[in-house]
Amino acid sequence: MLNYKNLKHSENEMPTWDGFLGPTLQVASMKEHWQIRELEHAVIKAVNLPENLVNLRYASKYHDLIAQNRVNFAISDLKISGLLNCPKRGHYEISDLGKQTLDKLGTDITAKYVHSLPMYIDYQNMRRQNKSDDKADNDIQSLELTKIQIHNWFDKQKENLSDALLTKLRETDPFVFEYMMIELMTKMDYKGADGKAFVTQKSNDGGIDGILNQDALGLRKIYVQVKRYAEDNTVGRQTISQFHGDLDLQGAGSGVFITTSSFTRSAEEAGKKFNIKLIDGETLTKLMIEYKVGVQVQDTFELLEIDDDFFK
Repeated sequence: MLNYKNLKHSENEMPTWDGFLGPTLQVASMKEHWQIRELEHAVIKAVNLPENLVNLRYASKYHDLIAQNRVNFAISDLKISGLLNCPKRGHYEISDLGKQTLDKLGTDITAKYVHSLPMYIDYQNMRRQNKSDDKADNDIQSLELTKIQIHNWFDKQKENLSDALLTKLRETDPFVFEYMMIELMTKMDYKGADGKAFVTQKSNDGGIDGILNQDALGLRKIYVQVKRYAEDNTVGRQTISQFHGDLDLQGAGSGVFITTSSFTRSAEEAGKKFNIKLIDGETLTKLMIEYKVGVQVQDTFELLEIDDDFFK
C-alpha cells in the first residue's frame, strides 16, 4: 500500500511533483483509460494523503490545490517520456514502456530516470530547436496560456532548478561547500552589525563548521555543521547526537545542521529534542533560490493589466 510519508516530500510532508511519478504510473496501470481529473484524484487517494494536505492551496491569488497540481506535473512528464499515452486530449493510459518500467522499478521512479528516456530527451531537443526558429513564436501565440498555466510553469521550473542545484552542490568541494553555506546564512541576516560570520579552522573546530551572530552585538551565536553527502547517505540520530555534544562543549543551546541528503526519522526526533534546526537537501536548495545564493536571474517577465483607477 502506498503512503505519502514514504514519497519524496517537502518540509510539510506534501509529496513533491516527482514524488508522485511512481504512484501515478502505478495507478494508471489499474485500468485501461483515465480522464485526467479522475487520474489525479485516484493518485491522491492512493497515497493516503490526509485532508489537510489534499486541501492545501498555493498562497498566490489563484489558490490552486497544490497536490492536484503536482500530480498534473507528474502526468505531464510521464506522457512526454512515453510512459503514458495520450490517445486524445485529457485522456491517458499506461504505455508498454510504462508497464515495463513499473515491473522493473515499481514506484521508485525518479525525475532523473524519466528525464533520461529517449522520448523526453527528443522533446527537450525539439524545444531547444524551436527557440531558434520563427515557429516558436507562432506556437506560443496559439497556446492561449492562462495565468494559472503560467504560474504552474514557473513552479515547475523552480522544481527543476532545485534538482539541478542539489546535484551541483553534491559535486562541490566539501570545504568550498562550507563557505557557501555560511554565505547563505549571512544572506538570511544571521550576522551581527559588524558582519561577522566565519568558517572555523579544521584543526580546532570542535565539530563546528561555522559560527554566526544572531544579534547585532554578537551576544547570541549560532553554531553550524554542514555535511555534503550523496543522496543515499542519510544523516542518522547518532550524528545529530554528536553535534549536540559539540554544542554543549561550546555552551550553546541550539544549532543548525545542513546536509545535501536527508534525515532519518530518528534524526528528526533528535533535532527537535536538542533544539537543532535540520535543513535537508530539498529545503536547502529552496532557501538558496529564495535568497539567490548560487543562482542568478536569467530573465524577468512582467504581466500587465489595465489600471482602471487611472481612467476614473
